[in-house]
Amino acid sequence: MGIRENITIVLVNPSEEKNIGLAARAMKTMGISSLKIIAQKRPDFKRAAITAVHAADIVKACTVVPNLKQALQDSVLIAGITRRQGKFRKYVTLTPEQLAERVAAVPGGRVSLVFGTEKHGLSDAELSHCHVAVNIPSSPLFPSLNLSHAVQIITYILYRHELPAQDVSFSPVPKSRVDSLAKTTTAVLKKMGIFKQAPYHDIGVFFQDIMGRAGLSDAEAARLESILGQIDGILTSGTGNSKSVP
Repeated sequence: MGIRENITIVLVNPSEEKNIGLAARAMKTMGISSLKIIAQKRPDFKRAAITAVHAADIVKACTVVPNLKQALQDSVLIAGITRRQGKFRKYVTLTPEQLAERVAAVPGGRVSLVFGTEKHGLSDAELSHCHVAVNIPSSPLFPSLNLSHAVQIITYILYRHELPAQDVSFSPVPKSRVDSLAKTTTAVLKKMGIFKQAPYHDIGVFFQDIMGRAGLSDAEAARLESILGQIDGILTSGTGNSKSVP
C-alpha cells in the first residue's frame, strides 16, 4: 500500500467553506482522498465544492466529527502541522521531509495530519493529541501560510518522497569534443565574415571556456554540431535551407 492511501487530512474548525474546497483540491492533486473535519455543525459543502472543482468528491465523502479525540481514534501516527513552537508545545518539531520519512516507515495503519484554524492554527490542547509537531519553514517576515497552501506543501512532500528517485544525471562531453566544437564555431563565424582581422585564437579560447563551463551533454553537443553544419552548408552553397533544426 502506498503511503498516500493510509493518510487522512484533518481540518480543525475551518472558518471558511472555500478553504475546505481548496484543501480538498490540494489533496487530490497528490493522491490523497481521506478528509475529516472537526466542527460542531456541518459546513456548507455546496459552497466548499465550488472551490474544490474536480475534488468535490472528496468534500462530499468527508467525515464530520465534533472533536479531535473522536477523529483520531484509529490513527497510529498523528502529526500536527503548526507554525508556533514553545515550552508547552512539543520538544521536537519535524520538517516536512522528516515527516515524510516517518510516514514511510509506518508499517500499516492510519496516519492523520492535523491542521488548525486559519487564524490561530492549532492550540496547545489540540497539539497535545498529536504524536509529533511539523513546521513548514517560511520567512520570519511573514511566516503564516494559507490553510490550503500548507496542505499542498505537506502532501506534495509526502507524494514526492514516495516516488522513485529520478536519474537526471549525465556525463559532460570530453574536452576533445568541446575543443572541436569551439573550432567549428570559430570557423563558421569566420566564413560568415564576422571577423575583420586575424588571429582568431582568442575567440576559439572564448568558446572553449564557455562550452566547457556549460558541461554540455552528448545530445546538446550533437545539436550544436548539427546547427553549425547546416549553417556551414548554407554558406558553402550560397542558398537558403528550409530544413528545420532537429
